[in-house]
Formats: sequence, structure tokens, C-alpha cells
Amino acid sequence: MVIVPRNTVYIVVSCDVDPDRVGFLDGVPSESLAWRGMTEGIPAVKQLLCGLKDSAEREPVFTWLLRADEQVRTLQGAYGWVVQAHEAFLRSLQQTGDELGWHPHLWRRDLGTGSWVQELQDVDWQVDMLERAHADLTACLPSEVKSVRMGWAYHNTRTCCALGDLGVAVDLSPLPGYRTLTGRLPARRENLFDWYVSPRAPFRPSRADYRRPAREGEEACRVLEVPGFVSTSLPWSLVGGLQLARKTRDLAQLWQAVRRPTYCINVTARAVYFAPLVRQLRKALRAKNGPVVFSTSFHADELLPNRSRLYDLGSVRSNLEALVRACHDADTPVEFVQARRIPALFTPWSSAS
Repeated sequence: MVIVPRNTVYIVVSCDVDPDRVGFLDGVPSESLAWRGMTEGIPAVKQLLCGLKDSAEREPVFTWLLRADEQVRTLQGAYGWVVQAHEAFLRSLQQTGDELGWHPHLWRRDLGTGSWVQELQDVDWQVDMLERAHADLTACLPSEVKSVRMGWAYHNTRTCCALGDLGVAVDLSPLPGYRTLTGRLPARRENLFDWYVSPRAPFRPSRADYRRPAREGEEACRVLEVPGFVSTSLPWSLVGGLQLARKTRDLAQLWQAVRRPTYCINVTARAVYFAPLVRQLRKALRAKNGPVVFSTSFHADELLPNRSRLYDLGSVRSNLEALVRACHDADTPVEFVQARRIPALFTPWSSAS
């Protein structure tokens, strides 16, 4: 059994290695996939973080979650195309201590309009696509796929259980306190998910409801759910709720933000927007309730000059430095870890569920 120091902070930095977003970066073609965020952004952030150390004098490691799904197969020729086309580059990342994982979206082409939509109703198709994509990606990678984040954080109970059945150890999808899927399908089928009732600590999901831990007498999925770290600040929750209300055209997002205050943002965000998460970590360290998993994420194209006012390459270093400083101020060990390590570390924690 692994003996885990009860006051350690484990920082998991993961990246959704998606194609570059049209309208987010300049010059992205609308009818094909481009990958400058991966080929240019990843080397830039690796260089940026040289010299930043955790308590064990180790530099940050990343979990790179590679797109492998129906859209990639259709437009690039194979589920595992990213690995096939960039094998040497990805192998070099592994050699520096990084992990290669999986980021599948449930994009499905609408045969009537030709547009891509988030498939939400055909669960048989979802599971079959995950099985096919996993088989192809696994055949391309030099190591097993142990970590996943679903596209747009979407799950249902069958897709969640399917990950564990495929041998995936950790799922980084949960965003506790957030919900954009409310029962009726909106006209715009994208960015839809539901983690509103989920706990903020790692948990083994029930096969009856992926959003919560298995109760006594219930069977649990094999995968460990590791939620993104969130702030419970009400003012910042209202800021996030307002943004979601604008995107979803659903004013209920503001009521949800009041009922269960939740705020989360990518580690690429400028420091003023990331600061609520740092303050929440300091609060957790004062509580001294055991180990903390600080799971934070970003998209590869956020590492390049972009049209957003939120995201900036240099922010990654300043935000990670702020997390390390918070731990040092609290005299608490901090460790950068691959996502795949969390399940082994989680096992002995009696208070994590």
C-alpha cells in the first residue's frame, strides 16, 4: 500500500490537445483541422516552466490528453492520427516525464446539414465510438491510456462505466457544481454536461449515477473521477454564472450559481481570474482535512497569441508559482504529478470520498 502524507497537495496539470479553434486563433481553416496549439504551444510552455520546482525539486509535468474520436477519424483518416503524425514529438514529451492520455469528443456529423453536433441521445453509438477510438489510440501509443477527459466534460452513466471497462484509471471530466444539460435538448448542441451534484474530492462513481459516489450496496465503476479544483466564492460564482447564462441563453445558470457557488477557470487565465482558485487552496490548507488534488487544465491553442482577453501563455507560470507559494506559506508539501498517479495515491485516503 502506498503511504500518502496527509498534508500533501498534488497538482495535476492537464491539457486538452484539441485542434485549433476557428475564431479563437487567426488563420484557422474552417473545413479542416489545424494543430498549431500542439506543435507550437506545447514546446513554448515547456520552455516557460524551466526552473519552477515543487517541494521535491521537480519541475511541472503535464498530462497531454490527445484528441481521438469520430471527427478526427473522419477529417484526418484515423482515430489515432495525432499520434501517428507526431509520434517523435509525443515520445519526446514522455521522455521528460509527461503523460499521454485521451480526450474524446462526441462530435457526430448531422447528415442533413453536414454540421458537427454533440451526440447526446444515441448512447449505443457513444459507447461504440469510444471503444473503437480507444482501440486505435492504444495501438498507436507506446504506453497504456490511463487518463481521460471527455469532450465538454460530458458523461452519462454508460460512457463513464465504459471508460473503466476499457482500462482507464482516472477521469478528469468532473466540474462539480456546474450543469449546462438540464433535460431538454437546446438548438445549439455543444458544451452540454451535468456535474451539478458531484463532490469536489475524488470519488468512485456509482453504476446507477455517474455524478456521485457509489453508496453502500451499489456497484461502482472502475474509473476514479478526479474533479477540477473549484472555488466556492459567491461573487466569482456569479461572474461565471453570468458567462454561462450568456453562452447557454439560460438564466437558470445564475440561480445555480447562487444555490451552489462554483467558479473554475483554466490555468492559462490571467492571474486576476485565477486568483480565486489560489485563495480556495489557501482555505483548504488552513482546514487541514487531508491531501488535496488540485486538478487544473487548459486547451493547447490558449498557449498561442489569441483573440481572447482571458488566456495568455505567461499566465501558466505565474499561476503555478502562486499555487506553489500558497503551499510553502502553509508549510505544506506540494508535488506536480501525472494524472495516472492519482488512483494509487487515492486508495489509502479515508477522508477523500
